[in-house]
Amino acid sequence: MKHSFLAILSAALLLASCAPEQQSPIRHVSNTYTLHTHDTLNALSILNMDFKVEWPCREDSALEAIRRDVMAQIFGVDAVGSTIEQAMLLYSDTLREQYRQEYAVDESMGLEAEESGLIYHCTRLSIDDPCECFLNFELYEEQGSSLAPHGSHYTFYYSYDRRTGKRITEQELFKDGYEPTLTKLLSRSIWNAHGRTGRVRSLENIGMDVAQAEPNGNFYINEEFITYLFQENEIACYAEGAQTATVALEDMREWLRDTTIIHHHD
Repeated sequence: MKHSFLAILSAALLLASCAPEQQSPIRHVSNTYTLHTHDTLNALSILNMDFKVEWPCREDSALEAIRRDVMAQIFGVDAVGSTIEQAMLLYSDTLREQYRQEYAVDESMGLEAEESGLIYHCTRLSIDDPCECFLNFELYEEQGSSLAPHGSHYTFYYSYDRRTGKRITEQELFKDGYEPTLTKLLSRSIWNAHGRTGRVRSLENIGMDVAQAEPNGNFYINEEFITYLFQENEIACYAEGAQTATVALEDMREWLRDTTIIHHHD
Protein backbone atom coordinates (compact mmCIF):
# COMPACT_ATOMS: atom_id res chain seq x y z
CA MET A 1 0.00 0.00 0.00
CA LYS A 2 1.39 3.39 -0.95
CA HIS A 3 2.25 5.82 1.84
CA SER A 4 -1.22 5.34 3.19
CA PHE A 5 -2.79 8.75 2.49
CA LEU A 6 -3.64 8.95 -1.20
CA ALA A 7 -3.17 12.09 -3.27
CA ILE A 8 -6.16 14.38 -2.87
CA LEU A 9 -7.29 15.93 -6.11
CA SER A 10 -7.15 19.68 -6.42
CA ALA A 11 -10.58 19.61 -8.01
CA ALA A 12 -11.98 18.04 -4.87
CA LEU A 13 -10.35 20.74 -2.81
CA LEU A 14 -11.96 23.39 -4.97
CA LEU A 15 -15.37 21.78 -4.60
CA ALA A 16 -14.92 21.54 -0.85
CA SER A 17 -13.99 25.20 -0.58
CA CYS A 18 -17.12 26.19 -2.54
CA ALA A 19 -19.50 23.91 -0.60
CA PRO A 20 -21.92 25.38 1.96
CA GLU A 21 -20.37 25.72 5.40
CA GLN A 22 -21.36 22.84 7.68
CA GLN A 23 -20.38 21.75 11.14
CA SER A 24 -17.32 19.51 10.85
CA PRO A 25 -17.52 15.97 12.29
CA ILE A 26 -13.85 16.31 13.26
CA ARG A 27 -13.11 16.84 16.93
CA HIS A 28 -10.19 19.16 17.65
CA VAL A 29 -8.82 19.00 21.19
CA SER A 30 -5.52 20.75 21.91
CA ASN A 31 -3.19 19.57 19.14
CA THR A 32 -5.17 16.44 18.21
CA TYR A 33 -7.77 16.02 15.44
CA THR A 34 -10.03 12.93 15.40
CA LEU A 35 -12.66 11.66 12.98
CA HIS A 36 -14.83 8.53 13.17
CA THR A 37 -17.18 7.37 10.42
CA HIS A 38 -19.61 4.46 10.39
CA ASP A 39 -20.98 3.69 6.93
CA THR A 40 -23.08 1.03 5.21
CA LEU A 41 -21.19 -0.16 2.14
CA ASN A 42 -23.89 -2.54 0.96
CA ALA A 43 -26.75 -4.59 2.40
CA LEU A 44 -24.32 -6.79 4.35
CA SER A 45 -21.16 -4.79 4.98
CA ILE A 46 -20.36 -2.01 7.43
CA LEU A 47 -17.27 0.22 7.22
CA ASN A 48 -15.73 1.75 10.34
CA MET A 49 -13.00 4.35 9.80
CA ASP A 50 -10.98 6.07 12.49
CA PHE A 51 -8.59 8.95 11.91
CA LYS A 52 -6.29 10.72 14.34
CA VAL A 53 -3.85 13.50 13.52
CA GLU A 54 -1.53 15.09 16.07
CA TRP A 55 0.28 18.35 15.46
CA PRO A 56 3.05 20.09 17.45
CA CYS A 57 1.87 22.40 20.21
CA ARG A 58 4.76 24.82 20.09
CA GLU A 59 5.52 27.17 17.22
CA ASP A 60 8.80 28.16 15.59
CA SER A 61 9.98 29.70 12.36
CA ALA A 62 10.47 26.37 10.59
CA LEU A 63 7.16 24.78 11.57
CA GLU A 64 5.16 26.22 8.67
CA ALA A 65 7.67 24.78 6.16
CA ILE A 66 7.41 21.43 7.94
CA ARG A 67 3.61 21.59 7.93
CA ARG A 68 3.49 22.18 4.17
CA ASP A 69 5.90 19.32 3.45
CA VAL A 70 4.04 16.90 5.74
CA MET A 71 0.78 17.77 3.98
CA ALA A 72 2.43 17.09 0.62
CA GLN A 73 4.13 13.85 1.73
CA ILE A 74 1.10 12.38 3.49
CA PHE A 75 -2.06 13.93 2.10
CA GLY A 76 -0.75 14.57 -1.44
CA VAL A 77 0.74 17.64 -3.11
CA ASP A 78 -2.69 19.09 -3.83
CA ALA A 79 -3.41 19.27 -0.10
CA VAL A 80 -0.53 21.63 0.69
CA GLY A 81 -2.81 24.65 0.87
CA SER A 82 -5.66 22.90 2.70
CA THR A 83 -6.32 22.69 6.40
CA ILE A 84 -5.88 19.46 8.34
CA GLU A 85 -9.65 19.15 8.64
CA GLN A 86 -10.17 19.50 4.88
CA ALA A 87 -7.51 16.90 4.11
CA MET A 88 -8.95 14.39 6.60
CA LEU A 89 -12.50 14.78 5.26
CA LEU A 90 -11.47 14.48 1.63
CA TYR A 91 -9.30 11.46 2.30
CA SER A 92 -12.12 9.74 4.23
CA ASP A 93 -14.42 10.35 1.24
CA THR A 94 -11.82 8.86 -1.10
CA LEU A 95 -11.42 5.76 1.08
CA ARG A 96 -15.17 5.32 1.47
CA GLU A 97 -15.66 5.23 -2.28
CA GLN A 98 -12.78 2.78 -2.75
CA TYR A 99 -14.18 0.40 -0.15
CA ARG A 100 -17.67 0.74 -1.61
CA GLN A 101 -16.36 -0.40 -5.00
CA GLU A 102 -14.17 -3.17 -3.53
CA TYR A 103 -17.00 -4.66 -1.45
CA ALA A 104 -19.81 -4.14 -3.96
CA VAL A 105 -22.30 -7.01 -4.21
CA ASP A 106 -24.80 -7.82 -6.91
CA GLU A 107 -28.06 -7.73 -4.97
CA SER A 108 -29.94 -9.17 -7.95
CA MET A 109 -28.05 -12.43 -7.46
CA GLY A 110 -29.26 -12.83 -3.88
CA LEU A 111 -27.23 -12.11 -0.77
CA GLU A 112 -25.53 -14.81 1.24
CA ALA A 113 -24.99 -14.41 4.98
CA GLU A 114 -21.37 -15.51 4.69
CA GLU A 115 -20.70 -12.51 2.45
CA SER A 116 -21.47 -10.10 5.27
CA GLY A 117 -18.66 -8.43 7.12
CA LEU A 118 -17.26 -5.59 9.13
CA ILE A 119 -14.50 -3.61 7.45
CA TYR A 120 -12.19 -1.53 9.59
CA HIS A 121 -9.72 1.18 8.64
CA CYS A 122 -7.53 3.12 11.07
CA THR A 123 -5.17 5.95 10.15
CA ARG A 124 -3.07 7.67 12.80
CA LEU A 125 -0.48 10.43 12.45
CA SER A 126 1.49 10.92 15.68
CA ILE A 127 4.11 13.47 16.58
CA ASP A 128 7.41 12.93 18.38
CA ASP A 129 9.23 16.09 19.41
CA PRO A 130 12.38 14.65 21.04
CA CYS A 131 14.65 17.70 21.14
CA GLU A 132 15.48 21.08 19.63
CA CYS A 133 16.98 19.53 16.50
CA PHE A 134 14.42 17.03 15.27
CA LEU A 135 10.72 16.53 14.70
CA ASN A 136 9.41 13.05 13.80
CA PHE A 137 6.02 12.04 12.44
CA GLU A 138 4.76 8.45 12.64
CA LEU A 139 2.07 7.49 10.14
CA TYR A 140 0.33 4.23 11.08
CA GLU A 141 -2.34 2.64 8.94
CA GLU A 142 -4.30 -0.53 9.62
CA GLN A 143 -7.00 -2.17 7.58
CA GLY A 144 -8.89 -5.37 8.22
CA SER A 145 -12.06 -7.27 7.46
CA SER A 146 -14.04 -10.01 9.18
CA LEU A 147 -13.92 -11.76 5.78
CA ALA A 148 -10.10 -12.01 5.84
CA PRO A 149 -7.84 -14.16 8.07
CA HIS A 150 -5.83 -11.13 9.15
CA GLY A 151 -5.46 -7.44 8.43
CA SER A 152 -2.53 -5.38 7.25
CA HIS A 153 -0.49 -2.83 9.19
CA TYR A 154 1.93 -0.21 7.87
CA THR A 155 4.06 2.39 9.61
CA PHE A 156 5.98 5.19 7.92
CA TYR A 157 8.23 7.81 9.48
CA TYR A 158 8.90 11.38 8.36
CA SER A 159 11.77 13.14 10.15
CA TYR A 160 12.54 16.85 9.95
CA ASP A 161 15.31 19.22 10.94
CA ARG A 162 13.62 21.74 13.24
CA ARG A 163 16.30 24.34 12.50
CA THR A 164 15.75 24.42 8.73
CA GLY A 165 12.26 22.95 8.27
CA LYS A 166 13.63 20.40 5.78
CA ARG A 167 12.90 16.69 5.75
CA ILE A 168 15.85 14.50 6.73
CA THR A 169 16.71 11.83 4.18
CA GLU A 170 19.54 9.32 4.18
CA GLN A 171 21.22 11.27 1.38
CA GLU A 172 21.07 14.48 3.43
CA LEU A 173 22.22 12.73 6.59
CA PHE A 174 25.05 10.50 5.35
CA LYS A 175 27.99 10.82 3.00
CA ASP A 176 28.12 8.73 -0.18
CA GLY A 177 29.04 5.08 0.40
CA TYR A 178 27.37 4.78 3.83
CA GLU A 179 25.15 1.81 2.88
CA PRO A 180 27.44 -1.19 3.70
CA THR A 181 28.35 0.13 7.15
CA LEU A 182 24.77 1.01 8.06
CA THR A 183 23.45 -2.33 6.73
CA LYS A 184 25.92 -4.20 8.93
CA LEU A 185 24.89 -2.20 11.99
CA LEU A 186 21.17 -2.69 11.28
CA SER A 187 21.62 -6.45 10.88
CA ARG A 188 23.60 -6.61 14.12
CA SER A 189 20.87 -4.68 15.93
CA ILE A 190 18.22 -7.19 14.87
CA TRP A 191 20.39 -10.17 15.77
CA ASN A 192 21.10 -8.67 19.20
CA ALA A 193 17.41 -7.96 19.82
CA HIS A 194 16.45 -11.57 19.11
CA GLY A 195 19.51 -12.83 20.97
CA ARG A 196 18.28 -11.15 24.15
CA THR A 197 15.08 -13.15 23.85
CA GLY A 198 16.93 -16.40 23.12
CA ARG A 199 15.58 -16.70 19.57
CA VAL A 200 18.70 -16.23 17.42
CA ARG A 201 18.83 -19.85 16.28
CA SER A 202 15.23 -19.69 15.11
CA LEU A 203 15.52 -16.65 12.85
CA GLU A 204 16.01 -18.65 9.67
CA ASN A 205 13.19 -21.02 10.63
CA ILE A 206 10.72 -18.14 10.83
CA GLY A 207 11.87 -16.75 7.50
CA MET A 208 13.76 -13.72 8.80
CA ASP A 209 16.56 -12.55 6.54
CA VAL A 210 18.63 -9.99 8.43
CA ALA A 211 20.87 -9.59 5.39
CA GLN A 212 17.93 -7.78 3.79
CA ALA A 213 17.84 -5.22 6.61
CA GLU A 214 19.21 -2.54 4.33
CA PRO A 215 18.53 1.19 4.79
CA ASN A 216 15.03 1.77 3.42
CA GLY A 217 14.45 5.45 4.23
CA ASN A 218 11.85 4.58 6.88
CA PHE A 219 13.42 5.93 10.08
CA TYR A 220 13.10 8.35 12.96
CA ILE A 221 15.95 10.10 14.69
CA ASN A 222 17.11 11.89 17.82
CA GLU A 223 20.48 13.20 18.97
CA GLU A 224 21.77 9.74 19.88
CA PHE A 225 20.12 7.12 17.69
CA ILE A 226 18.54 6.44 14.33
CA THR A 227 15.83 3.77 14.34
CA TYR A 228 14.65 1.98 11.21
CA LEU A 229 11.38 0.14 10.74
CA PHE A 230 10.85 -2.79 8.37
CA GLN A 231 7.24 -3.57 7.50
CA GLU A 232 5.52 -6.93 7.85
CA ASN A 233 6.91 -9.35 5.24
CA GLU A 234 9.81 -7.00 4.44
CA ILE A 235 12.53 -8.99 6.21
CA ALA A 236 10.40 -11.46 8.20
CA CYS A 237 7.17 -13.38 7.82
CA TYR A 238 3.82 -11.78 8.62
CA ALA A 239 3.51 -13.60 11.96
CA GLU A 240 6.68 -11.92 13.22
CA GLY A 241 5.26 -8.48 12.51
CA ALA A 242 7.25 -5.34 11.77
CA GLN A 243 10.88 -5.24 12.86
CA THR A 244 12.89 -2.31 14.22
CA ALA A 245 16.64 -1.79 14.30
CA THR A 246 18.38 0.97 16.24
CA VAL A 247 21.87 2.29 15.48
CA ALA A 248 23.88 4.77 17.55
CA LEU A 249 24.73 7.84 15.49
CA GLU A 250 28.13 7.78 17.14
CA ASP A 251 28.80 4.50 15.32
CA MET A 252 28.07 6.30 12.03
CA ARG A 253 30.06 9.42 12.89
CA GLU A 254 32.55 9.07 10.02
CA TRP A 255 29.62 8.93 7.56
CA LEU A 256 27.64 11.86 8.94
CA ARG A 257 27.63 15.00 6.82
CA ASP A 258 27.01 17.10 9.94
CA THR A 259 28.40 15.67 13.17
CA THR A 260 26.96 18.56 15.21
CA ILE A 261 23.61 16.75 15.30
CA ILE A 262 25.11 14.24 17.76
CA HIS A 263 24.47 15.14 21.42
CA HIS A 264 23.48 18.65 20.43
CA HIS A 265 23.26 19.85 24.04
CA ASP A 266 26.65 18.48 25.13
